[in-house]
Amino acid sequence: MSSLSTTLLRQARSIAGQLTSLAKSKAPKHLQAGISSHVVEEGEGQIRITLETKGADARAQEYGSGLQDRRHPAKYPIVPKNGKYLAFNWEIANANPEKFRFLPDGRVILPSVMHPGIHAVNDGQGYVRPALKEFRRTLKEGSFPEEIKQAIVSDIRRSFRGND
Repeated sequence: MSSLSTTLLRQARSIAGQLTSLAKSKAPKHLQAGISSHVVEEGEGQIRITLETKGADARAQEYGSGLQDRRHPAKYPIVPKNGKYLAFNWEIANANPEKFRFLPDGRVILPSVMHPGIHAVNDGQGYVRPALKEFRRTLKEGSFPEEIKQAIVSDIRRSFRGND
């Protein structure tokens, strides 16, 4: 492996760590532990960085859900997992008690609901996209690290000497 390839791989790992930290800083607390990155060398000088998010609502927090979904806005059904009814406190049902059935503890009971969804975090911007945008900006403002410049020069010198 050339010194450039080794240096690029090391830099990619550093970049992946920085990007992961930035995405975690913009994510809701309950999703932060599920954010990670992976660096894969796919070939000589070809490196892929993958940022991964895990969590039940990771996608919804990034893109919004239901009517707030940026790609496919629509309400979605919520149905009971066990039993025939959902039971929860709902202000609208409390304001119109003649239209609903209630449990003794005051929760409304319904066979299903059409949920309007949630907005993406950070005023609808999500957490991965703003992290990528901010990271790209910092990369553009800076220049190649000295380590990469030296590795390029070293590989060029080695190629002229005929040493691998």
